[in-house]
Amino acid sequence: MYSGVFALLWGLGVFLYGINIMSEKTEKAFGNRLKSVLGKTARGKFSSVATGVAVTALVQSSSAVTVLLVSLVESGAVNLFQSVGIIMGSNIGTTVTSLLIAFDFSAFAPFFILIGAFIKLFCKKENFNCMGDVLFGFGLLFLGMKAMSGAFASVKDNPLFINIIISASGKIGGILSGILMTVIIQSSSATVGILQGLAAEGLVSLNDAVYIVLGQNIGTVITVLLASVGRSRNAKEIGRIHLIFNVIGCLFFIPLCAFLPVGEWLSKLGNPSLAVSVFHIVFNVVNTVILLPFYDRFVKRNI
Repeated sequence: MYSGVFALLWGLGVFLYGINIMSEKTEKAFGNRLKSVLGKTARGKFSSVATGVAVTALVQSSSAVTVLLVSLVESGAVNLFQSVGIIMGSNIGTTVTSLLIAFDFSAFAPFFILIGAFIKLFCKKENFNCMGDVLFGFGLLFLGMKAMSGAFASVKDNPLFINIIISASGKIGGILSGILMTVIIQSSSATVGILQGLAAEGLVSLNDAVYIVLGQNIGTVITVLLASVGRSRNAKEIGRIHLIFNVIGCLFFIPLCAFLPVGEWLSKLGNPSLAVSVFHIVFNVVNTVILLPFYDRFVKRNI
């Protein structure tokens, strides 16, 4: 029991560290360029959404992008109109991590770690050095995921672990546990990754997983809400818009998941980890498509 829990915590730590390195070093390598891209390419609704998707897919963290967005709005480099589309796009871009996890690159984790370490040791240019860190973090991400999957398998018959999983089942329990997990870990990519591991081991059904994903998409907003504390009115609006956007999506999907056999449809993919990723992607894409016509209302504060 204790060895399984230790392995789970070790895997989670390595997984989170990998994501953190990838996000931090990508931002360090391309930070100034990202600011320029966000300000220059996000001109209209669609270009703003596309910019949010591209930048978040690169940085591998919607939290990092939205926190950066708060600073840019505060300084006036990006206006509120542009930020709405970037937020919408960042929700889609962050799903790339779950898709990578679903296709399981864990066998290549040592290769990424080795190449990343080699680049970092022998390339002195800062940008190359940062890219070495990114590859190193990428390898750690999958190494941690592999460790967690093994730990889930070893503790899945433990009564205490089973009771914890049961408490996270159902509509309300799933949404609340998704929110709580993401608020604690401060990374929706990480919590979705954990959910993929649980689903792959059969510890969480796909019927319950969809509600946990909905909760995770609400919980991820806490980071930008905290980042906007003490900022200007427009900077605070970033957190408010992000929260409203994700809550509306959640409210739209709850009845759909309750009355339609969503879990059954997802199970036909034959890969629970991929099924969780697909739902995560569908939720954010559909939410953006539905709310895009109301784009201006998010800015005018009369939604």
